[in-house]
Amino acid sequence: MERDGAGSGPGLSLDRIVRVAVGLADAHGLATLSMRRVATALDAGVMSLYRYVPGKAELVDLMVETVFGEIDYPEPGPAGWRARIELGARREWAMYQRHPWVLPIVAGTGRPPLGPNVLASVEWVLAAVDGFRLDPATMLQVYLTVSDYVQGAARYVQTEAEQERRTGVNAEQWWATEAPALARLLGTGRFPVLSRLTEEVGAAPATVRQDFEFGLGRVLDGIGVFLSGEAGAADPADGRPANDPTGAATDENRLEKVTILDRRLPAATSAALETLGRRWILDLLHVLGHGEARFRDLAEALPGISRRVLTERLRELADAGLLRRRVDPGPPTRISYLLTGRGAGLREVLTGLDTWARQGDRVTGD
Repeated sequence: MERDGAGSGPGLSLDRIVRVAVGLADAHGLATLSMRRVATALDAGVMSLYRYVPGKAELVDLMVETVFGEIDYPEPGPAGWRARIELGARREWAMYQRHPWVLPIVAGTGRPPLGPNVLASVEWVLAAVDGFRLDPATMLQVYLTVSDYVQGAARYVQTEAEQERRTGVNAEQWWATEAPALARLLGTGRFPVLSRLTEEVGAAPATVRQDFEFGLGRVLDGIGVFLSGEAGAADPADGRPANDPTGAATDENRLEKVTILDRRLPAATSAALETLGRRWILDLLHVLGHGEARFRDLAEALPGISRRVLTERLRELADAGLLRRRVDPGPPTRISYLLTGRGAGLREVLTGLDTWARQGDRVTGD
């Protein structure tokens, strides 16, 4: 990540810029982060930062890569799928406690950053269920089930921290304040189960760590049932279905299961169709298929698109790895957009779609 440049001030490097930005986001949140604030923390001119990173969006991507790179995934890792997933989940959860600003970027979205450290995290966990004869979409669903739980639990901690910062009241103080009102409600007799529980364990909830560990255990219990029974998965140790240790299941039954699973649209294809189906996406790809273009050129080529929507669509295409932003420092500074190799690979698809559309009334059904 290190990259020194002339005129950028002593000791300034891409690695240092990113790590200072991570520290600012940890302390004050991502919303307050700006290129100017990072430059001030580095005692550097704001324009010197652009020698290393084109803008805040690209800086945030590098920040996410950096904090995911902090997670230590041992190799070969613990034996057994459960121990491996458990370790990965705990280390990812711990990273979110150190860097809570990462959560809104990676959680609750089908378009997370796709840097090598992020992908390495996914790869390490997926390896836990590799060899169970699951189809690719199901393997990914197993990973997402665990990831969604970890991110949701971490989001809960983040929300509680934000509430405490905003109100100045921590969870223990809040429960103490609400205790009289809760006691009155429970005293009505309408909530007998809750009344019994609060009498036995008290009104205050378990610690955050206890909550996380209990939930993680139950998620893994469910995955264990799925792997051993519902999926008819193979045990990586001997290749036989885990719910059929005698190997009595017939090849015909196995083939039938595989055939049914193969009918499902692959997850990658489904995600690609979701991206391409958004308004203006295909129009932008068509225009950029003819070569590099500036924002103004794209706006003129697509009458009817607003600047806000154009900005959003360009970011979505960049997030999907189909587009990249080129910054020429000039002077004057010139920003343009061009397709990546992956984006250019859609030219043949777009040409085929154009040919199909031009057939018009000549297209007939079987």
